[in-house]
Amino acid sequence: MVERKAFISTFLPGIILFVIAYMLLTIFRDFRDNYSAEVWKTLGYANSPEIYTVTEVPVSFLVLIIMGSLMIIRNNKLALMINHLIIILGMILIGVSTFLFEQQVISPTLWFILIGLGLYMGYVPFNSIFFDRLIAAFRYTGTVGFIMYVADSFGYLGSVSVILFKELGHRNVSWLSVFISSGYLISIAGTLLIIGSMIYFHKKHHNWKTTLV
Repeated sequence: MVERKAFISTFLPGIILFVIAYMLLTIFRDFRDNYSAEVWKTLGYANSPEIYTVTEVPVSFLVLIIMGSLMIIRNNKLALMINHLIIILGMILIGVSTFLFEQQVISPTLWFILIGLGLYMGYVPFNSIFFDRLIAAFRYTGTVGFIMYVADSFGYLGSVSVILFKELGHRNVSWLSVFISSGYLISIAGTLLIIGSMIYFHKKHHNWKTTLV
């Protein structure tokens, strides 16, 4: 317990920033996964079950390549910063692709692929990869279990909020409109949060190395 308190107090500003970003990603993931049927129905794909294969397989393949490529980076500080950049690029991709879809520049299918790619570029690193590199970069004694528990707790709090939003008086809401608005929100807010986290941990690591000299 003492070690956990010390970890939180040592990295509190950064933890707050990336936990909020993770909560936003979890909420958006639940929107995409749980209410995609309603979104596709609104877009005119109600009788096209194959659309899920068309949109999910490319996302899985591309995310696997991106995450696998991180394993070749041996420098933990560099890998931590690149993790931040991947998450930022993912969040930007969500916003840009949503804008292009609204402007009818890209098709609904391509839009769903791109927001899925952006979403999981942000979400997957938080499933231990990001935290592993964080702990290793600062040579902190411990495992990712505790910090993942903290992040997941807030993430699933966001998920429950989505369910309550629908069930408590919003059953007839346009999920396409909510999905689009959420895409812009996570793109802007999430990008700013992760940029803040990136700056914080960069400075924190610089100061940490200075104290070792």
